[in-house]
Amino acid sequence: MAITFFQPEIWAANLLTTLDKSLVFGSAEVTNRDYEGDISAFGDTVHIGSIADPIISTYTKDTDLSAVQALTDSEQLLTIDQANSFNFQIDDIDRAQVRNNGALMAEATRRAAFGLRDAADKRIANRMAAGAGNTLGLVNAVTATNLYDNLIVPASVKLDEANVPEELRWLILSPAAYGKLQLDARFIKQNESGTQALHNGRVGDAAGFRIYKSNNAFQSNRTALSITTVNTTTAITAAAGTFNQGDVGLTIAGTGVGAANSITAVSADGVTATVAVASTASATVANGAISGGGQLAYAGSSIATSYAQQILELEAYRPELRFADALKGLHVHGERVTRGAALAVASVKTV
Repeated sequence: MAITFFQPEIWAANLLTTLDKSLVFGSAEVTNRDYEGDISAFGDTVHIGSIADPIISTYTKDTDLSAVQALTDSEQLLTIDQANSFNFQIDDIDRAQVRNNGALMAEATRRAAFGLRDAADKRIANRMAAGAGNTLGLVNAVTATNLYDNLIVPASVKLDEANVPEELRWLILSPAAYGKLQLDARFIKQNESGTQALHNGRVGDAAGFRIYKSNNAFQSNRTALSITTVNTTTAITAAAGTFNQGDVGLTIAGTGVGAANSITAVSADGVTATVAVASTASATVANGAISGGGQLAYAGSSIATSYAQQILELEAYRPELRFADALKGLHVHGERVTRGAALAVASVKTV
């Protein structure tokens, strides 16, 4: 009997549950889902409104209040601009060889969810790298204690200065960076009695941060970048999103850039990188390279980034020319850094 085990609402819910259990960057602990209910289709735009803070004035008895303040508002747009799909089949012969003939479909669906998870998680990590309001530069964690001293403590200070609530803070490290942290006696001491409810990649606590581990942290070192230099200037330009805040402190090379030229600042749109030494040529460089760092570390709060996802389509069917059950689905999502001041990034060099 074909497609016996398919119930669209239940399977869609199971897919989303698997996604949520697997996400690190997109988890409810790291991002907020405040606008997820507003999605109905790919291309939807959610309007995130905010108002200016009221002015606080000193009150004097028997004196009129200051003139009434007309509040101004502004908005940011969260666009559901990412769509990923899957479409697989299970041949009737293969299904017949399994004692529970629904097991193959369930396992294939679970793996599809993990694939969707990776695509979404990497996208969120890239958006966070671009939208972070604070950069901690290059952290040389070859010496293990540097990770605590030059990343965790400074990140805590940055978030303190931005008035980020302490109870919502998290830190995401690559496996290599987490391995260095495990060599630090301060981290071992804080976590030797065990941490609360380790899940979704959570591996411990330090300095007020919940620590998570992920392979999807953005890689700082990149080659074959298309960049443009202008003679005697320190600005290097490229397509939007080429650079991110984690590039600060790294080395950039290419025609006219000069050997071992470091990046000192990156524009919010990722178009312009400022370097320490002026360029020596005007040229478009197809083989630019950024090096000297490692994978990014992210420190922040769930108030910094909004994420929304839905399984819009899920359909079981029998391919016309096959004896097989097939399943196809469509996952849409969007993400936006709405409070960059509550997010900090650093490139962590571990070797």
